Amino acid sequence: MKLNWPQQRLSNRQLIAIPLALMIFLGTIAIAAIAFGAFPMSRDFKGGSLIRMRGENLPASTIELAVGNFLGGSADADLIENGLDIRTDNALDDAGKLLVKEMLSEQFGISEDAVTIETMGPTITSIYSEQARNAMIGAFVAMGIIIFIAFRRPISIGSILLAVGLDMLGVFGCMALFGVELSLASIAGLLMLIGYAVDTNILLTTRVLKRVGGEPREQVVDAMRTGLMMSASTLIPLSALNLLTTSPQLYQLTAVLIFGIIIDIFNTWFLNAAIISRYAERQRRKEYHVSV
Repeated sequence: MKLNWPQQRLSNRQLIAIPLALMIFLGTIAIAAIAFGAFPMSRDFKGGSLIRMRGENLPASTIELAVGNFLGGSADADLIENGLDIRTDNALDDAGKLLVKEMLSEQFGISEDAVTIETMGPTITSIYSEQARNAMIGAFVAMGIIIFIAFRRPISIGSILLAVGLDMLGVFGCMALFGVELSLASIAGLLMLIGYAVDTNILLTTRVLKRVGGEPREQVVDAMRTGLMMSASTLIPLSALNLLTTSPQLYQLTAVLIFGIIIDIFNTWFLNAAIISRYAERQRRKEYHVSV
């Protein structure tokens, strides 16, 4: 039985409507989360508190859980010589610090004098955030120049940059929806995703615009088979690592890549495929009329 691909039986408008509807949904979530200050941010961006405890045989995992439950946020414990350090997402004021010391004293018998609490600032300051934003913009400009040199068609630049931009928007929507924090690890995932998305879109554009012979829709399906194989072979190990890891950084990195690869399937093989195949069909009709 021959598989009937969506690109063979749906119109260009229908192909474009599917990813656009998904991006409107995810984009609305992302924008609303940012506007109302509900977008999940890690300690890299918002800072927190460092709770230092000094003493022998402190139950690290139990204290970590108790502090996290007491403050209503995540807490990470590090065993050090003669004590324990716990980093939390909460920036505590004087009253909050006193309450934490009282809780540790009552539940674990840790003297308040053996506990010091310091406020941690964000690892990524506003200056570094601006530099990261400028780097992302520079990356998009550089990609546009390289794509133009490779294909020499404005439609190629616009469609590829549109697909990559929508990938980023969709990932931010998924992060807000599933509570994946923006951190140094997730930023690394976003940068890796840009390269992956450009690769899949270049695969599509090369097959449709530069390969001789065959109909544009057939060339899209041929490229999609290769692209889906790439996506599946990448998603399987990433999903396994995401499910098995206990490291927050690895979880954030793999989650961003998983979101991005799934979203890129829609933006590349539905949205961009419809744009490129429509352009290729028009170009072939023009060439036919000129030859006649």
